[in-house]
Amino acid sequence: MSTNARMVRAAPASQIAAAAAAAFDGHLPAGINDIGVPGSPYFGLGICPALPAGFTALPLYGNYQFTDGSVMVWVPAFWYRIGDARNPTHARWLLNSIDVLPFSAFADAAAANAAGYALPRAFWNAGAVQPGFFVDKYLCSNNAGTASSIRLGNPLSTNGAHNPISALTGAPQNIFGGCFAAAKTRGARFFPAMRYMHVALAMLANAQAQAATSPFACAWWDGSATGLAGPKGCNNNALGDSNDNAISFLGDGFQSCSRTGSGVPFAKTTHNGQDNGIADLNGCMWEVSPGVTCVAVDRSVTGLTNANPGVLTINGHGGSTGNWLQLQSVAGATQGNDRLYQYTVVDANRVSIGVDTTGWGAYTNGGNARLGAFHAVRTDYDVALLTGGNSLATDAWGATGVAAHSQAVPYQSIQGGGFDLRYGNAANQVLSGAVAGSDWMRANLGIVASSASLSSSGISAFGQDFHYSHIVNELCPLAGGDWNTGSAAGVWAVAWGSARSYSHDPVGFRAASYL
Repeated sequence: MSTNARMVRAAPASQIAAAAAAAFDGHLPAGINDIGVPGSPYFGLGICPALPAGFTALPLYGNYQFTDGSVMVWVPAFWYRIGDARNPTHARWLLNSIDVLPFSAFADAAAANAAGYALPRAFWNAGAVQPGFFVDKYLCSNNAGTASSIRLGNPLSTNGAHNPISALTGAPQNIFGGCFAAAKTRGARFFPAMRYMHVALAMLANAQAQAATSPFACAWWDGSATGLAGPKGCNNNALGDSNDNAISFLGDGFQSCSRTGSGVPFAKTTHNGQDNGIADLNGCMWEVSPGVTCVAVDRSVTGLTNANPGVLTINGHGGSTGNWLQLQSVAGATQGNDRLYQYTVVDANRVSIGVDTTGWGAYTNGGNARLGAFHAVRTDYDVALLTGGNSLATDAWGATGVAAHSQAVPYQSIQGGGFDLRYGNAANQVLSGAVAGSDWMRANLGIVASSASLSSSGISAFGQDFHYSHIVNELCPLAGGDWNTGSAAGVWAVAWGSARSYSHDPVGFRAASYL
């Protein structure tokens, strides 16, 4: 871990002026590069300690503009702690309480970890702790050939029918992987916001919701016992929010897709419930959310026992114990279809799927098992170097790229569960509170702690958001939901069911960058 010396470089005079201009109602902005206090107006963003070339400060606290006109928000590094009895919000949210402290709260990682706090994966890049990251305030739009974060823009998509990224300079391919080239129309340092960045923003939204005591600090706060946590968005297929009929959006002319940042009242649509926050994280468009992928292979099923546990025959499966498979198109034992199983290798041609199949129909023939292994970008790799193909060492997908920059990470779903699930199951813990290791990595990718962390209905602490479990080769996760996702959309919503080569009109992206 780096020391706080990285975090206290002098801020430009313009940033000091911006902070002073942002003060209101007696609430003073946090210090330079300070994430703020959960439940307060200035929480969830901050003042960049030293601006890179091309950025200027805007009067709105924590907001900056790049030379192309893109508005970006600076998110300072912070520590988080999940489910600890010492958390101020533990009495209400128990194992799902999330507390956040500024990076300056601890001398080093050892002190933070000893107190139960972890540094989000979002603040590791190129082998070093980063003081923060810039992320687009709005989804990207076509700004004279550049993918820009501008308010009231028509959001870019990965499909020719709807504001395609192929219309940008250089004609990026209209597939999810094309968003890497699309982001770089703004400059070499930019890339699609990583999966772990989306999760860091979701953690901040949860901490804000749990600590707020009124809509003053968080416009979308709901203090009722069953209130849904999280920013509102365009997700009801009618330019409104499925959970709040007071929200309205301007359409971009394509179905019920909204224009970027058009929600009214605007503060109800941002990650921190303030006008200075990050908009459209709930609905409008699914966002490409790379940084984790799946290498999967399809194998033919030739047998399935009626036993406890059931055993699949998959000749030459090549799988490893602890990984997951997706079973489809089996005849006879149809109860097993369209479900996921964490399997145990029996031998080179058989795997146990860990569920009781004695009551299923007798297997007759056919079936496909897709066996997948999940991988996440390592902390020592610079994600600004990632590209959108599947053959190069820099590509975010494909065996060559995965070997060059990623590590294995355990996946988690419900054993024998279906695809359509949501975050949370009663009072069970959703994300691991681990401060390091595989469980820490999983939590920072939005992969749940256990099978008991998911259900068909979800819980309010996670907005009842979508967790679409799936096994897909060249997986490209999607975040947030679109204009037609309904209550399952939200800051935690993630679809694990799409590949880099897919092209859809409700899928776009927002860009991010490190210093």
